Amino acid sequence: MIDIVKPEFIVGSEKRFFDFISKINGQDKIALISHTDLDGVVAAKMANKILNVDIVKLLDYEQINKDLVEELKKLGVKKTIFTDLGLKSDAIKEISKFSDILIIDHHKIIEDFNSDKIVFLNSQGFSAGYLCYYLFSKIQNLEEYDWLAVCCSISDFMYFNNQSWMNEVFLKYSDKFEIINGQIRKSEKFWDLQAKLSLALSYFKGNAKRVYDSIGIEFGNIGDLEKYALIIEKEIEKIISLFEKEKEEFKSGWFWEVHSDSLIKDILVNIISSKFPEKIFIFAQLSDGKYQISARRQDKKVDLPNLLGKLIFGFKDATSGGHVAAAGARLMEKDLPEFKERLKKL
Repeated sequence: MIDIVKPEFIVGSEKRFFDFISKINGQDKIALISHTDLDGVVAAKMANKILNVDIVKLLDYEQINKDLVEELKKLGVKKTIFTDLGLKSDAIKEISKFSDILIIDHHKIIEDFNSDKIVFLNSQGFSAGYLCYYLFSKIQNLEEYDWLAVCCSISDFMYFNNQSWMNEVFLKYSDKFEIINGQIRKSEKFWDLQAKLSLALSYFKGNAKRVYDSIGIEFGNIGDLEKYALIIEKEIEKIISLFEKEKEEFKSGWFWEVHSDSLIKDILVNIISSKFPEKIFIFAQLSDGKYQISARRQDKKVDLPNLLGKLIFGFKDATSGGHVAAAGARLMEKDLPEFKERLKKL
């Protein structure tokens, strides 16, 4: 087995993780809840390979709410595992009243949830899928899923701290790991594979479980997802040319409202921001009555979760979070004009 680079956990411990897993028994009803992007899907695949849970749910941040609390309580869930979700305290503390909780995450820490009922491990600079690969590999050999851990590390721009491992896995599958001008080489097997998976997730917006269920064990086994990825790829080719014409400039970068039936803002902002790492890119797209915001600054010289937090301050039902270089937010449609005014005044 290729040596896995050990993450440093800022909060939590591997001992508490193993204690939690060792106490799971056949009578416990277990729920596994993860994020809807590729990293969240892969993290859930890793965890469920070992745990074989009763319930798998792939949710966005705002769906970790009182409705979820009531659903889990009604279902009689006794163990709840969260992966790749930057969580806030209200829902977590309510769930902990009837369920033990394990959280494996890599987002900026808002609160250390560790308690008698909650085990919280957080490590920065690694994808959540990689963290799950590392932890659960200590229980059972997961080398057959190493290609998935690579894919989510690429999609989340988390491939610097585990470069030696990435290099070995690339070689195993006859690819070459290279960082060019501060970013991974955008070609060949792994780049194309993670792109197809991310594009398929955009096609099946609101149904990330469809992508989760389509991923097999062998390298590149993604079922019929490639044909759906191609549909989104063509949509991106059509839409991306509008950026130069429609972008709105502010002091440190550009704002763009993306108009598409497909939820493609994340892919668009990743493509365009990689060309200008010193600029802030904030893309917005209306979905289900709310604007979803994606922010990027690839040189990591601006704390984007902090920035978005200021931009949405005081907005009703608005949320934000993420990583220093890549963050997101959600706000009501009526608040976008004020959001843009605040952005221009930065």
